[in-house]
Amino acid sequence: MKFELRTLAKILLDSGAKVHISCGEEALERVMKERCWQALREIRDVLDDEELDDPICFRRIERIVEIYEAMGLGGGSRHDF
Repeated sequence: MKFELRTLAKILLDSGAKVHISCGEEALERVMKERCWQALREIRDVLDDEELDDPICFRRIERIVEIYEAMGLGGGSRHDF
């Protein structure tokens, strides 16, 4: 649930929303699924991008980490470059 709450907080902050949660769990689940599917689509686009052709895929990995960070979830301890 921590992951979902952090993602929801990021979405709300980015949209400039005032914090007043009045939706049921079903609505929250729908919003979370939509955002997750959006991130997966973005990651698929990165994987399909022929311009990111470095042999060790550094640019692809970096772009995927950026997508994760844009969701407000951080890059973790491995993203210090």
